[in-house]
Amino acid sequence: MKYQFRDKKGIEKKKRFIKIAIISSIIFLIFITGLVSFSGGFFNFLGRPLWKIRNATSNEISSSAYLIRTKKSVFAENEELNRRLTEQNLAMTDYQILKKDNEELKSLLGRVTVKNSFTLANILVKPNQSPYDTLIIDVGSDVGLKEGDKVFADEQIPLGYISNVYDHTSLVSLYSNPGETTEAMIIGSNATVELVGRGGGNFEMTVPIDLDSSKGTMVVFPGLTSEVVAIMDEVISNPTDPVKKVLLRSPANIQQLKWVQIQR
Repeated sequence: MKYQFRDKKGIEKKKRFIKIAIISSIIFLIFITGLVSFSGGFFNFLGRPLWKIRNATSNEISSSAYLIRTKKSVFAENEELNRRLTEQNLAMTDYQILKKDNEELKSLLGRVTVKNSFTLANILVKPNQSPYDTLIIDVGSDVGLKEGDKVFADEQIPLGYISNVYDHTSLVSLYSNPGETTEAMIIGSNATVELVGRGGGNFEMTVPIDLDSSKGTMVVFPGLTSEVVAIMDEVISNPTDPVKKVLLRSPANIQQLKWVQIQR
C-alpha cells in the first residue's frame, strides 16, 4: 500500500510538471511571436526582454549562416543587391533633384521648412511576428512618445504612426495595414488620391483611367516636405472602364529595417 501511494504521488508530480511545462512553453511562444502586441502595458513589459533576446539570437544565427554559405551564392546575392542599389540610386537622384528645386522655390517664396526632432527606436517585433501590419518598438512614454506620433524609416519615408504607448514600448500601426486609408498626392500631376493598405508594405488606389500612373512614380504626403509614402508598381486597367487600379509599395522594406525614427 505504501509503495502504491508513493507511485501515485510520483505520477501526480509528473503530471503537474508536464502541465507547467506546456503552459510555460505556450506563454513563451506567445511573447516571442509578438501576439501580445495588442495587449496592455504589463504584457509588453514582460515581453520586452524576450523580444530583445530573440532578436539578438536571430542576428547571431544569421551571421553564422552567412559565414558558411558558398562563394557562388554570396557572389550571386551581391550582384542582385548591386542591381537593386543602382535602381534605387537612380530613383533617389531624380528625387533629390526635385527636392532641391522644391526647397529653393519655397525659400524664394519665404516658406522655409521647419526642422523636426526625431527619436531613434529599435524594432522589437515586425509585421511577420505581430498581428496585421504593426511594429513594436523599444521606447514609449519613458522618452515622451504620444499616440499619433509619425514613424519614419528615415526623415523622408513615413511608415505609420504610434497607436499605443506603454512605459518602455510602443505599438506602431503601419499605413499599409489592410483597410487603412491614407490621403496622399501624386508627384507631377499633384492629384490627390486615397491609398488603401493591402498589408506587407503594399497599397492600392483607384484613379481615373486618363491619370498618368507610370511605374516608379512617387506618391507623397501633402505639405511643405516631400515625404514619400509609396511608389507605383503595377497598373491594372481595362480600356472600357473609366477608372483603373494601381498597386504600390512602400519605398522601405519593413523586414530589412532594424531602426525607425519617431517625429517629435
